[in-house]
Amino acid sequence: MRLRPVSLIVIAGAALSLLVGCSAAEVEVSPVTPAAEESQASASSTFCADYSDVGGTLATPSNFQIGLPAEQTIADLSERIAVFDAVTAPDEIATEWQTTRDLYAESVEIAEQTTPSEPVMDSRVIEIVGELDEPTGVIRDYLDAEC
Repeated sequence: MRLRPVSLIVIAGAALSLLVGCSAAEVEVSPVTPAAEESQASASSTFCADYSDVGGTLATPSNFQIGLPAEQTIADLSERIAVFDAVTAPDEIATEWQTTRDLYAESVEIAEQTTPSEPVMDSRVIEIVGELDEPTGVIRDYLDAEC
């Protein structure tokens, strides 16, 4: 028995629709109610207001300059830590918030072991600056979009 090209196309189409029909899985989608959306918007605006009130800016969660005198590094990062400690981050950025705060605190500890007028050039501080890229980027994106 010889199949014609048209017959092959019909058979292939039927097989494809059978596969697609059989493999379709039901996906549960939880509806977002207007109240839930309003609650998220309210939480976001509260966070943004609190963040601004304690002096937080788009530049607060960012890398810091390496090579500054220890006293200057300590002052800069201590101000940032105070902002992070004063505000509770929303769930969307809570992990990045804590990671950033912890990396700033670690850098302050290293800077405190340096003579105040000497530059902070510890190799771990250089690593920390690299580690800050991802979490601070997520936080800045959130601040830019929500605040």
